[in-house]
Amino acid sequence: MRFVVLVFTLAVFLSLLALLHEVGVKSDQMRKRFSQVVETERTYSDEELKKTFSERVIRPMVKRISESIRRSAGNSKPVSQSKASIKLEKQLKASGLSLTLQEFSFIKGMLILVFFILGIALFLLLPIGLMLRLIILMVMANIPLFGTSRYLTASVKKRKETLLRELPETMDVLIVSVEAGLGLDAAIVRQYAKNKSALLTELNNAIREVQMGVPRRTALKEMAERCDVKELSAFVTALLQAEQLGVPIKNVLDVQADRLRIERKQMIQAKAAKAPIKIMLPTVLFIFPVVFIILLGPAAVDLVATFSK
Repeated sequence: MRFVVLVFTLAVFLSLLALLHEVGVKSDQMRKRFSQVVETERTYSDEELKKTFSERVIRPMVKRISESIRRSAGNSKPVSQSKASIKLEKQLKASGLSLTLQEFSFIKGMLILVFFILGIALFLLLPIGLMLRLIILMVMANIPLFGTSRYLTASVKKRKETLLRELPETMDVLIVSVEAGLGLDAAIVRQYAKNKSALLTELNNAIREVQMGVPRRTALKEMAERCDVKELSAFVTALLQAEQLGVPIKNVLDVQADRLRIERKQMIQAKAAKAPIKIMLPTVLFIFPVVFIILLGPAAVDLVATFSK
């Protein structure tokens, strides 16, 4: 009798479990479909909310303030750019910073004003000599001048190194995608959707410009000039020549990937060859004196004690 009750209870439990499982599967499917619909609605209706706080609030505010300052100064017409302005704009594009020349100049001017006011406050409040206060004032005034230039130069260098480091791996991934049957543009877009790296971002921006009507040669050359990386410029040149001559894209990617691998190996070997020379300076300055103190210190103490008697 107990066995029958146990079997009946187990059968009821399994029946309820199967029923609840079916209900749960249907509920999960409905929830997934509903979430897809909601995400689709958000994709098309809330494009503005996808932008960062800086893109939605700070940058428009900075642009409005700088334009109002320029209009109040009587310079509402755009002035012709000098060589320094063209060079600065090129650096901003190469650094990957989402700032225009006008926005960068405004931020730099505001930093100069803030640091100058802070320097004047230190000049008036610090109880030190006049010469030291003047030095502090000059240092505070020059910090934003040289600091912003140094930061921009470091950003450009870092982004170039990032692009150069990502180039061989990106070529390998594009080769696999092209061999799978995708075109170069579709391969770039697909890989950008998976990995929004710096190089794939630049390539995807160039593809978007082509899709909006910009000639392919112009878009790729502008990307190469914007990035200012010799290896990427060589890849763009080879790509344009292949399209002009009808060479398969896969062959171009294979050759470029092999070349980039060889160049990376040579660069690593050159850095490894320079390492002993770079290590020599801290070794002589910091390690050798400690070794000499440990070895010759007791002997020097004994000599001083002997000659002092």
